[in-house]
Amino acid sequence: MRMSLMALIVVSTVGLVGTGATIGIVDYFAGDLPSINAIQTSNLIQTTRILDRNGDLIEALYHENRTVVPLSKISLKLQRATIDTEDRTFYDNSGVDYRRLAIAIVYDITHHTSTLGGSTITQQVVKNDVLDTDEAQSRTVSRKFRELLLAEEMERRYTKQQILELYLNTINYGNGAYGAEAAAVTYFQVHASDLTWAQASFLAGLPQAPSSYNPFGTPDQQLAAMDRWGQVLDGMVAVGDLRRSEADAIYASDLLKKMVAVRQSMPAAHNAVTAHFVDYIEHYIKLRYGEQALYEGGLQITTTLDLKTQAMADKWVKAGVNTYARRGVNNGAMLVMNPSDGEILAMVGSADYYNASIRGQINLTGMDPLGWRGVGSSFKVYTYGAALQAGIVTPASLVNDQTGVIGGHSFSDWDGKHEGYIPLRKALAESRNLPALWTYSLAGGDRIVSFMHNLGVTAQIENPEGVATTLGHDALSMSEHLAAYSAFDNGGYRVSPHAVLRVTDASGKVLEALDASAGRPQVISPELGYMMTDLLRGPVKLYLGGLGSRPVAGKSGTTEAYTGSIFIGYTPDIAVAASLMHIDAGATCNSGYAYLATNFPPSGWQCPTSVLFGENVGISVWKPFLEEYYASHPWPAMWAQPAGVVTRQVCSYDGGFVTSGGYNEIFLKGSGEPRYPCGANPYPGQKPYTPPVPSPSPAPTPTGTPSPH
Repeated sequence: MRMSLMALIVVSTVGLVGTGATIGIVDYFAGDLPSINAIQTSNLIQTTRILDRNGDLIEALYHENRTVVPLSKISLKLQRATIDTEDRTFYDNSGVDYRRLAIAIVYDITHHTSTLGGSTITQQVVKNDVLDTDEAQSRTVSRKFRELLLAEEMERRYTKQQILELYLNTINYGNGAYGAEAAAVTYFQVHASDLTWAQASFLAGLPQAPSSYNPFGTPDQQLAAMDRWGQVLDGMVAVGDLRRSEADAIYASDLLKKMVAVRQSMPAAHNAVTAHFVDYIEHYIKLRYGEQALYEGGLQITTTLDLKTQAMADKWVKAGVNTYARRGVNNGAMLVMNPSDGEILAMVGSADYYNASIRGQINLTGMDPLGWRGVGSSFKVYTYGAALQAGIVTPASLVNDQTGVIGGHSFSDWDGKHEGYIPLRKALAESRNLPALWTYSLAGGDRIVSFMHNLGVTAQIENPEGVATTLGHDALSMSEHLAAYSAFDNGGYRVSPHAVLRVTDASGKVLEALDASAGRPQVISPELGYMMTDLLRGPVKLYLGGLGSRPVAGKSGTTEAYTGSIFIGYTPDIAVAASLMHIDAGATCNSGYAYLATNFPPSGWQCPTSVLFGENVGISVWKPFLEEYYASHPWPAMWAQPAGVVTRQVCSYDGGFVTSGGYNEIFLKGSGEPRYPCGANPYPGQKPYTPPVPSPSPAPTPTGTPSPH
């Protein structure tokens, strides 16, 4: 029966070709052949590529790894090797090679097998791109008959060049690579236009059985790939595209060995160094364009990330974890941003993305609310910023580091000491707690939280009226926290973290592009931003050595029981936040320091370390990152003092103005300048002010008399 049916196909088809009856049958079987627009290469499923800001590939996303290219961008060597292997009469046949088909049928019947193929390239295009999946996989006579007629009809509608281009862009080459361009990159890290004879001949053999001829697979699969390669080379010699000596030299080369070595040296598909950033990009694109566009649309997503900066940030986070491992640190994060527009230059969401024991896949930079953390004393900038803006204090104001009872609650500082009444500038630089608590009380929680929200931090504060809020126990997004600090740096503009510069579709049409000036409202005055920056240079000078002479501003933050420490700050052209902590999977805290949690139940998520201040993060992670970054980038100029910021001389007694004998401090011109003379505003218990006795002026030297040496 099988023999009769197969013979019927051949006889019927040959008999019909060129007769009037062909028209009716073709109309019946080929009437629904898709238009060229429906199956042309531009409509094929394509790979989406995520690029860094310099155009370097971060990751490819796909259901089928494919990059469509015109035939002119596919090496003639691969075209010839493919035709020699798959369909030697391609340019002469009408879509079906009836002689070859008849030989295949006879062979299959006489050998009781179906291994000898008779399909032309055109038939394979019909099977892969025209017939639906179920029909293409069926082995019925009617399906084969339809395939033959559709191949004939395709040859009438499309040119040979169009058909070959479709074939070379759709065929499966194995290891997830569909089409010549993806195959060339997957196996040889070159473009399809640059393939050598050795590479082209190897690829030409894969589509017959890509899972069996896997050069990266088992020894048996590798041996099968070599045997298949030899068959292809023999075929190319038979048609005259290669001489025997050339084919033998190609086969004797170490091509396979090199392929395997390069493959083994390449990072995993989801590189741990950039995995958190890629996760964020995938989420962003899915929300805007849908999952199908992400994995099949051939999008090109040019991101804000800089891969060199990313690698540097990852290096220093890991270094910090190693440095303080004996104190219980096992995780960390870093975010690097352009403070002018919020472009994310580096995002290290954890110390080890694939380490489940530290919840490594949770992004601690706060792009995901699961990764929000307490920020410790780095919250104090909102307290002092709001109070300065309201004119409640100035940088010279003496703030209370003496009294530990506020509103009936007792507080102490990190060192258990009291420094009396000290200038606000010193209180911020040394991160004294009591002055920040008293300033929070004076300014009021609503004012301070509103100031913070205005800068772009969206977190809801648990107890705005509680003065302890200024100590930073509320969980914030690191990314929003850093963006808020950026407003001090950029002249007072609120920016949001951005990860995408441009998205284009497979045809090159721009779907979106970042407008750096959009959504950038002025939320504080440039004068206040400059003043906060000048104040934040204090902690850098105090703790970070040589960076103190550079245009660098920053603040440390240490959470209760050392569950997470942070250093956050900026230069005129980058803003950086870094943190270290201990996190365990599950509910149990295994750091060994759970006993330090006296005011909360320790858990895997809230897990104390040994003593770890924000300054430790600054010294071991933040500072060396900045130094390495500027080893390859020019240092920017120092911030320019706006006209609305004035320098006045004040006294250390109470911060009042003096004409001489004091020290210089900056103030907001007009409303922010000291309004009282030195001595008019003593703090409680201070001795009365005694003006300094002016030094006697030296006697003038008589004219003509030499002065002594």
